[in-house]
Amino acid sequence: MKEFEKQLSRMRRWCALRERCEVETRIHANNLGFPQENIEKILRHLKSEQFLNEERFAKLYAGSKFRYKHWGRQRIIGELRARQIPEKIIQIGLSEIDEKEYRESVKNLVKHKIEITDPSNELLFKHRLAKSAIGKGYEADLVHEVIDELIKNKKAGQ
Repeated sequence: MKEFEKQLSRMRRWCALRERCEVETRIHANNLGFPQENIEKILRHLKSEQFLNEERFAKLYAGSKFRYKHWGRQRIIGELRARQIPEKIIQIGLSEIDEKEYRESVKNLVKHKIEITDPSNELLFKHRLAKSAIGKGYEADLVHEVIDELIKNKKAGQ
């Protein structure tokens, strides 16, 4: 039992460093060579002590990846699914992203790309603008809508 307490204490410290999900914690415990039966007990303890909370993890993950890395919803959803977060909890996590702020982020990304992209071939120009935003996980419909809006405003401003 003493060995279990050491392992539990080590995992508590690891989880306290930043928010973790169950899959990350399980992988980390496996990499440390903990026995499988201990891993299951450790996970139950960490959940009951609120060191692990999937909803809290999803909210913080979605909010921070959007604000700091400017990821779109599609990329965030993919990353959360890779961590085996349930769909219901993913939707709760995405609620942390403000719609107005999200659209503004797409606009800023596209505006920056407009400034550095050669506009001589209009079809290729639009494709290059869209590719970077869609690659960051923004929805294609929204990206194309924003591109058309910005190009229309730019032409009206000339």
